[in-house]
Amino acid sequence: MHTTGFRRLRTVTPSRLCAATVSVLVFCGAFNAVAQNTLPLPTPGTSPAAPAAPGVGGDNAAKARAAALAAKANVDITEAWTRASGNAMNAAIYLHIVSAKDADKLIGVEVSAADHVELKDDQAGGRASPIAPIEIPPGGTVNFSPGGRYLNLVGLKAPLKEGDSFILTLKFDKAGTSSTAVKILGTGANGLPSASTARRADTTSGVSQR
Repeated sequence: MHTTGFRRLRTVTPSRLCAATVSVLVFCGAFNAVAQNTLPLPTPGTSPAAPAAPGVGGDNAAKARAAALAAKANVDITEAWTRASGNAMNAAIYLHIVSAKDADKLIGVEVSAADHVELKDDQAGGRASPIAPIEIPPGGTVNFSPGGRYLNLVGLKAPLKEGDSFILTLKFDKAGTSSTAVKILGTGANGLPSASTARRADTTSGVSQR
């Protein structure tokens, strides 16, 4: 019998059909993994990598940031002011340091308006001293006010003009650095209009130095 015009059909065995089915399934699985942006399947015979625990590696940094913010929030600097300097080369800064809860220490002061800052106390005869650690009592207030202790700007780089302001940065042992704007009032001013020169819980009649 002649077979012209007909091609002989190739016999498909069950094993070949099974292999083809597996190939299609593997291809589809790989395509879905790429489409869903998932990790590739592990190599046969190896254990899949364990998923990273949520927060691991970031917890310590987050806790450190939270602790720093909490420390800064514990100390507040309020009502910072000074007087117009005229031709004087020095100027007194008055302010209040309020501790919300924990004790701390003022360990340094930075300002760009003068060469340096020193501590003076009119109740101690106007004696000047470097900024040494000043104790901030827990839940209390340290006052720098006229007639008492104050921060003295030495070597003003330019006259302080009424109505202007400048930045003062205080360094604390626990709270780190905290900056505040110092308002420049008139030469006869005794305090901010809405401020009182006495503050609650000022338990530091003197300056505790370490």
